[in-house]
Amino acid sequence: MTFIQVLPTVSQLSHQDKLRLIHFLLLAVAKEEGCNLETSDSENTLLEQLAATDAVVWSPQTDNQSIQALSNLLATAQEQANA
Repeated sequence: MTFIQVLPTVSQLSHQDKLRLIHFLLLAVAKEEGCNLETSDSENTLLEQLAATDAVVWSPQTDNQSIQALSNLLATAQEQANA
């Protein structure tokens, strides 16, 4: 199966399942590169916690103060570029 064939299925996954897929792919690629990310009990515990955790991703798009701060940075950068 190719990357292009997988994309439609991946786009239908829930947010949480997409994050789990990222986690799975990270471990798979690391293993292919000769790294074992699941070597110690503490790492296994962490990986189990990650697998069982609902991921919350913060975005500045939902925080008015962050939006204003980013806007101010952009305005300052534009002013400096035009100076």
